[in-house]
Amino acid sequence: MISEDNHHVLNTYMNLIAVATLKVATVFVVLNLVSCGPSPIEHIHSGEAQGTTYVIKYNGDESVTQLQVDSVIESMDVEMNTWRSDSRISELNNFKRTDADFSFDDHSKIWSVIWELSSEIHTDSDGAFDPTVKPLVDLWGFGLKNVDKVDSTDVDSIMRFVGFRPENIGLVRPETSHTLSETQIIKEDARTQLDFNAIAQGYTVDMLIDLLLASGIENAMVELGGEVRCIGLNLKGLPWRIAVDKPVTNDGTGGRPLQAILEVLNASVCTSGNYRKFKEIEGVRVSHTIDPRTGYPAYHALLSVTILAESAAVADAYATACMVLGPKEGRAFIDRMRRKKSGSPIEALFIIDAGVNATLDAPYEFWATEGWKEAIIWL
Repeated sequence: MISEDNHHVLNTYMNLIAVATLKVATVFVVLNLVSCGPSPIEHIHSGEAQGTTYVIKYNGDESVTQLQVDSVIESMDVEMNTWRSDSRISELNNFKRTDADFSFDDHSKIWSVIWELSSEIHTDSDGAFDPTVKPLVDLWGFGLKNVDKVDSTDVDSIMRFVGFRPENIGLVRPETSHTLSETQIIKEDARTQLDFNAIAQGYTVDMLIDLLLASGIENAMVELGGEVRCIGLNLKGLPWRIAVDKPVTNDGTGGRPLQAILEVLNASVCTSGNYRKFKEIEGVRVSHTIDPRTGYPAYHALLSVTILAESAAVADAYATACMVLGPKEGRAFIDRMRRKKSGSPIEALFIIDAGVNATLDAPYEFWATEGWKEAIIWL
């Protein structure tokens, strides 16, 4: 027979068990609700564009259509693709009149944005970034195929109309003039030609990110021809991880040898390099990059440059400028930009041919900005 005191203790004990059971059941239900919830969905768009490939990855409930992606890419191509005879830039490059200006409706504002940004970077880089370099590139040929045919007279004659300066070529927008209804480009020399590829590809990435953001997508990665921009986190809830190639033509197996990994959060990363595009002349590797300041191929030991910036357009153009400038001038340029734009993230990684100091185990020298010195994951 249970005493009254023991009966009270037993009831208390049973109540505690019931409460504990209820708590366990509640936790079990909550855990089941969490584990049974829908997992984040990863969406992927990929294809070919602008003479290269692209991939778009994003996660979440919102999405965009392939038609929307294609529309953004087409809006850039129809303006800036020099390989399309029907593009605006091809029409401009073929416009030979000096008694009239080239007029058009810049309704997308692509020309205005790219022109203003290009002008700023041309000035900041002391002319190393220059969209008027196209006639020089054509002179030397793709991959310097015409190197044996070019002489100083040819270079000198072209240099007279190369230079992204207002006195050489300029753009006037209707909003800056009370007499214009369309955007006008003024050529002082009909032979001046433009090629914005070193910034337009990056700007295409920015436009694709804008499309995703406008559609409510907060976690995404867009890569086009090696130009990358990331927002938010990847499917695992971690910063996006972007690989930097080792500056070799191949690894002997057809694979893609990697030098480092970068964790990227709400920023753009773009890489330019010469290690796959060069010509050997009398035992010396000559870069395919043309220096618009001299008219000749850039000659230095810088193999590749990786730049981090807020926008892919800026990162793309900075990387191109550094490949013209070389390791010493390139470092000085990046340091200047970090001081000038102290409120914006700018990081850089230079991979440099070690030259006479090279060994089998250490063929390269590396330089990185302070923000990346500890952040780079070396492979």
